Amino acid sequence: MAAKLSYLFQSPRGYYEYRRQVPAKLRPYFPLTKGKRLMTEWKASLQTTDERVAHKQWLKVNEQYEATKNLAEKLLAKRNLSSSEAITAGKNITLEAGIHPDQAPVLKADATQEEINSFEERVLAWNKNLEEKRELLLDVLYDEHIDEEQQRRDYDSGKWFQQDYKIPMKSFDPTSPRVAALNIVDGEVLTKIYPTWQDAVELYIKVNKQENKREAEKEKRWELKTRSLLARFAKGNGGLNLKLDEIDRQTVRNWLHKTYPKAGTRNRYNNVFSAVINRWNKENSSSVFNPFSGLSNKQLEKEEALDRRSFKPIEWYDYLSHVNELSDPQIRLIGLLMIYTGCRTNEACGLQVKDLKIESNVPHVVFRTNSIRRMDKDGFERAVPLLTPLLDALRHYEILTEQEAPLFPKFGSTKGFENASVKLRYIVNTVMALEDPSVVPYSTRHTFRDRSEVAGTVAKSRAEYIMGHVSDGSSRIHKEYGTKTPPQILLDDMIKIYEVTDWGYYDK
Repeated sequence: MAAKLSYLFQSPRGYYEYRRQVPAKLRPYFPLTKGKRLMTEWKASLQTTDERVAHKQWLKVNEQYEATKNLAEKLLAKRNLSSSEAITAGKNITLEAGIHPDQAPVLKADATQEEINSFEERVLAWNKNLEEKRELLLDVLYDEHIDEEQQRRDYDSGKWFQQDYKIPMKSFDPTSPRVAALNIVDGEVLTKIYPTWQDAVELYIKVNKQENKREAEKEKRWELKTRSLLARFAKGNGGLNLKLDEIDRQTVRNWLHKTYPKAGTRNRYNNVFSAVINRWNKENSSSVFNPFSGLSNKQLEKEEALDRRSFKPIEWYDYLSHVNELSDPQIRLIGLLMIYTGCRTNEACGLQVKDLKIESNVPHVVFRTNSIRRMDKDGFERAVPLLTPLLDALRHYEILTEQEAPLFPKFGSTKGFENASVKLRYIVNTVMALEDPSVVPYSTRHTFRDRSEVAGTVAKSRAEYIMGHVSDGSSRIHKEYGTKTPPQILLDDMIKIYEVTDWGYYDK
């Protein structure tokens, strides 16, 4: 029986179709239907009654849908994101043109007689420059916002030739830096000439996106969460126009402790705030004091932390039993991969068909960066042998023939990783009714580590390599083995590790 694919349906005549609902919030950013209406369902005939051929066609259509959906999400995010990025860029435009409101001539109380005498002349020169640059800015904006499609329709209909015809214009794009510059010049948006928290935030996000390659969905989530966090700091500490060199360390310390009582959370967010200032100092010739530096308290975080523990032997066998009873073959195999290889959830979910090597002399699975997910920075690519219980389960699972296809289509995405975690946590928390919050599905990884330590004949470096845990020893093994077919010694190690039946002392 072939693995069931989501969004695959069969018509009464036997032809396969791809049908998938378009989320309501994304419909304005999807292509219109032939009837010029918003698309509510992405529907495509796969033009075959053969299920295997349909699976291949499904991959192409699903890829088209995902590409369209990703673009729609980017367009929606662009509209939903704060316009602060545009404001920062607009501020730079006004500064370079010399028309930022803070650049206007000011007659100070201690002005010299020469400054007083020349003030009127400086004001006239300022106003002349402002008028010229503002007109130039408007000209460019109008050129950018002409509705050429409507203009073409007006030409075809003859409306274009009427005496009172007005050129059709689109609404000004609020995310345009030039629109932001015009709003700054006209006083509708307040910015300051000195470096502000907003300036530092935009620089941090811009450079971070340039230097870190993320999957599109992860990058969108990262930016939204980061902007939300940094805006929260601004809201509680004087606003986005807070002057960088006037951020008070004691005020920051008090706000952090009040807002984030837990040391772990406080440390994590403080590190982001500190990174914003560090990035500003690195990218600019003049530095400002970093009030966040040294405020993280790792010792207190360690004291407060709830350590994850491994499964007790009886819990492990119980969990294994429940995973084996799962009716969904995809989530069952994800659970078994975590149990029998010590891998992370996203590593199991993010496998492609080509990563599974069942017919090899040493059957194994390759955990590596692919088009579905990137490996975490604290893990590395490796080939891990498959033990008999896992190998038998995989052989009963019918796999798509397309090598680039996700091994588990329902869970082969960022959202899919989260769904898999939820389903496996349900077993631990509800089915097994374990009340200990330190036990989670990820405890299979801790269990693998504990069993490997008890299996004294297994080298720690090889056990860490199998888990993908970076250390000096495992890194040496990785240089030797990489993602090639694993040597027999790794299979022997795996067997010894899983022969261990008593692997730890538990206080309760």
